Amino acid sequence: MAIAISAGISGFHPAARIIAELKVLEKVAKNAVVGCKTIGGIQYTAVLVKGMPLSSQKFTVSNSDVLFLLPPEYPSLPPIGCYLNYPWNTVGQGDHHFTRQSYYGAPFLSEEGWYWYCVGLGGGFNRERWLNSWRPHNNPENGHNLATLFVTVRHAVNSED
Repeated sequence: MAIAISAGISGFHPAARIIAELKVLEKVAKNAVVGCKTIGGIQYTAVLVKGMPLSSQKFTVSNSDVLFLLPPEYPSLPPIGCYLNYPWNTVGQGDHHFTRQSYYGAPFLSEEGWYWYCVGLGGGFNRERWLNSWRPHNNPENGHNLATLFVTVRHAVNSED
């Protein structure tokens, strides 16, 4: 796996916590790029996982990239869902988590080719429930982290449920 840091013109340098979580993510994802993305005055840490495999029984393409926008409060708060760069038609497929719209305060990125997917690690999408369900640990290898988010997304997107 290759992890690249995209400093861009902003000179972005990820926090030590993000670097440690990227090392954990290496164990479950092919390659990732981390950078920053400012939307509506909020600077997110953007983690792009390239080429997540997709189920051939559910999709007509073999993979999709996945984008996580980590809020400034991360890891205290998780990202609100994730984004895929593959806009599949969910009519008849029953995946109500993929609406091509953003909800719960997640930025709308469809005009940039990123489509929001409603997924998390339980607790619904309000701050109080997140704080009860999202369990990062001081040691990034324990508790919730980028790897647990990615594995959850991979399962949810490919599941027939």
